[in-house]
Amino acid sequence: MPINPYLVFNGNTREAITFYAHVFGQELPDIMEFGPGPGPDGQPYPEEMQSLVLHAELIVHGTRLMFSDAMPHDPVTIGQNVTLALHLSDVDLLQKTFDQLAKDGNVIMPIQKTFWSEAYGIVEDSFGVQWQLNHEVSEVPIT
Repeated sequence: MPINPYLVFNGNTREAITFYAHVFGQELPDIMEFGPGPGPDGQPYPEEMQSLVLHAELIVHGTRLMFSDAMPHDPVTIGQNVTLALHLSDVDLLQKTFDQLAKDGNVIMPIQKTFWSEAYGIVEDSFGVQWQLNHEVSEVPIT
């Protein structure tokens, strides 16, 4: 599976997606909002987050660009708002990779079950690079 750039914005992801879709001649993609899903604690997201973008993606020249809004209490610094998303079908390898990246780094979200994945977590490695590791059942080639 490829590693995908994940672009994170401070509440204007919908605007960014619309811009990039236009620039690269793409249809506006499906947008998953925070609203329908439970938060990390299993409770609904606060009202002010319901319509923020949880996830969307565009395929640009064969590369999957992924998009999300940051949590309002943890805004990103523009210019440092790119993370790398690694999709693995092997949960054991995902956990091992996560643990190795976390050594001398910072676990932002431990590996856990989410409503879209059996195993998902976020870690910042010792070099300040943020990684999102996601269990993805099938390794379908990106077209």
